[in-house]
Amino acid sequence: MKIKYKDKEIEVKRGATPLDIAGELELDSKEFLAAKINGKAVDMSRPIDEEGEIIFLDFGSEDGKRVFWHSSAHIMATAVKRLYPDVLLGIGPSIDEGFYYDFYNLKVGDNDLEKIEKEMKNVVKENSRFVRRDVDKKGAEEAVNGNKFKLELLKDITDGPSVYQNREFSDLCRGPHIPSTGRVKAVKLLKVAGAYWRGDSKREVMTRIYGVSFPTKEQMEEYLKTVGERRDRNQKKIGRELELFTTSDISPGSIFFLPAGAVVYNELVKLSREMDKKYDYQEIITPQIAKADMWKISGHWDKYRDDMFKVMPFATEEEYGLKPMNCPFSTYVFKSKPRSYKDLPLRLADYGFLHRYEMEGTLDGLMRTRMFEQSDSHTYLTEEQVEGEIVSIIEITKEIYAIFGLKWLMKIGTRPEKRIGTDEEWDRGEAVLKRVLEKKGYDYEVKEGDGAFYGPKIDMYALDFTGKPDSAYAVSTIQLDFNLAKRFDVKYTGSDNAEHNPLVIHKSLMGSIGRFMGIILENSRGELPMWLAPVQVRVLTITDRNDEYAKAVFSRLKGAGIRAELDDSNNTLDYKVREAQLKKVPYVVVVGDKESSEKNIAVRDRSGKTKYKVELDAFIEEKSAEIKERKPYK
Repeated sequence: MKIKYKDKEIEVKRGATPLDIAGELELDSKEFLAAKINGKAVDMSRPIDEEGEIIFLDFGSEDGKRVFWHSSAHIMATAVKRLYPDVLLGIGPSIDEGFYYDFYNLKVGDNDLEKIEKEMKNVVKENSRFVRRDVDKKGAEEAVNGNKFKLELLKDITDGPSVYQNREFSDLCRGPHIPSTGRVKAVKLLKVAGAYWRGDSKREVMTRIYGVSFPTKEQMEEYLKTVGERRDRNQKKIGRELELFTTSDISPGSIFFLPAGAVVYNELVKLSREMDKKYDYQEIITPQIAKADMWKISGHWDKYRDDMFKVMPFATEEEYGLKPMNCPFSTYVFKSKPRSYKDLPLRLADYGFLHRYEMEGTLDGLMRTRMFEQSDSHTYLTEEQVEGEIVSIIEITKEIYAIFGLKWLMKIGTRPEKRIGTDEEWDRGEAVLKRVLEKKGYDYEVKEGDGAFYGPKIDMYALDFTGKPDSAYAVSTIQLDFNLAKRFDVKYTGSDNAEHNPLVIHKSLMGSIGRFMGIILENSRGELPMWLAPVQVRVLTITDRNDEYAKAVFSRLKGAGIRAELDDSNNTLDYKVREAQLKKVPYVVVVGDKESSEKNIAVRDRSGKTKYKVELDAFIEEKSAEIKERKPYK
């Protein structure tokens, strides 16, 4: 049979394994963890009986990591079963960074992780092969040995089940897996947590153990170093230290922005609104609550109902929903008066607050909340205008990212399994997104099935401080929708005097404003540029004799629109400087006897460098320009 690899095509015997094919291609396979045949991931030892294209997976690929960490979950389960024979296995998937396994009847805490980790290393040393067996339902039932959790999972398997075995351990599993346990050279168990079986709060409570693993010890060391850095940069830690925001059980998943945090938040909204104005978006304000009828027309009721907040007025039993997204509301604005092709593209920006019932365990400071505000817009346009509009949106996004020094990458999300619209519309939509990116020379990755239920999309991801693509944040989205206008009977009069449904582009450049703020806090370590800092200058006195001049300096700064604070307390200068450093204030102005008599100031920046005899007028002029131009902090 013919097998294609990159630009080569070879003939191999039917039933050859990916390992055999790698040999025929004269490739060094020692780094290969698994392979993909025509897009389907398989073990390196799996016999292949179909022609097509092969891709080999190593740890450098997303799919390769997934296989590696899934196998590591099996290794952990092997170790746990040896140490605690009475446990029942739940599920053990790979996750974005590492793996976990859920166990029932296992009472362990973080202090027990070292013992489990030690046994995992024994499993690794044994270098036992992962062997796959395709079985029928009866064979699978025998393999799980009466485990009620596995038997429940087995009911959901519609195609032939399979079992993987390494040494004495076997598990119901689709695979694929790495060739042998010995490929795992470094492992670290991270924490123990509780979890409901299959995420159902009415079901059994499982013990979930999280871990991470790597093919080399050096990669583990780098990871642990990054984990420490992430801990220092965590938006919740920075938010607490800089007094930016807090949370309360009175409204789980919602953020209370403190005065300093409100400044940062509002500066981001101001930037977004300025960009909207610059690029001809008109802002609208739409309701927070709508009848269920609207959500049913849009398709959100079926898709998002479980994530929505239902509202029931006291005076009626009619169902309403608190809005989880802005999209349908813009249709009523469009239909508020007759429109013609000359009105298109019509760009409508909407900053309404949204509410989604995110699961308790997923809530994470600013990064995932139940109430948030989007930098959202919906553009109504003709199909001929789509390409140019997408190019324009990408340019706006790049402009915003440049202000924050964010590096980015792009991914196209294609049709999901559950979707609305015709295949022909999806073909056209996906084709135009790819055509735009290819014409402009942008590199992109295709995420199959990751589109919105109403259309394909381009997502822009901001790289975090590591600069690695696999730890990027999904921030901006550009979604092409053939269906919204049709569903709400939105029409415009074309140049042919006939009525037509416009297309809609959903745009969100910062995504959730709060989440974008969290990303900026983590990337900057809270050391915000001057224009974004809640306090831009803090004025410090050395002695009481300097109070009068310090107040005059403070007044001049505030009068110039600079966010300033005055610290004329009786604390020592070193203490005052330290306090300003902890709050990451960009500039500290120190006023002592010399400054008071010479009517100038000493200026200390965040790096600790101090300039003396600085003219106050010159400082105000320079810093006002820095703020106005939104310059990065240097």
